[in-house]
Amino acid sequence: MSDWVQLTELCATWPGTAWSWDDRFGMVASTFEAAQEPAARASAMRAFPRGWTAKSIDTAPAELIAIATKTGGLRARQRLLGGDAGLYALWWPWGGGDKVTLRVGLVDRDASALRAVVGCAVGA
Repeated sequence: MSDWVQLTELCATWPGTAWSWDDRFGMVASTFEAAQEPAARASAMRAFPRGWTAKSIDTAPAELIAIATKTGGLRARQRLLGGDAGLYALWWPWGGGDKVTLRVGLVDRDASALRAVVGCAVGA
């Protein structure tokens, strides 16, 4: 799957904190400072070339709309990012605007598979 290579590239260029497991959503997550946003966007585009906002979510594939709904919907400045092979990410700025968290998951699969495939993501 080419996405695993793209995720490895994401990890190699990611400016944020070390990846950790997010039990709340069953995804891997990393946070970065607002000043790092241009570098984070460029890195994220390697694995997630498509994206939707609260205004455009209606045009996303049905499975991604379901994820947006399941995770509380998209608010202002939040994005749902899409890759191939069922990969997606949630781009969630913090309320104060000083940080952003990127969460990465797999549609219809246990995202813990990311632990084994993406070495930078999370240890077991």
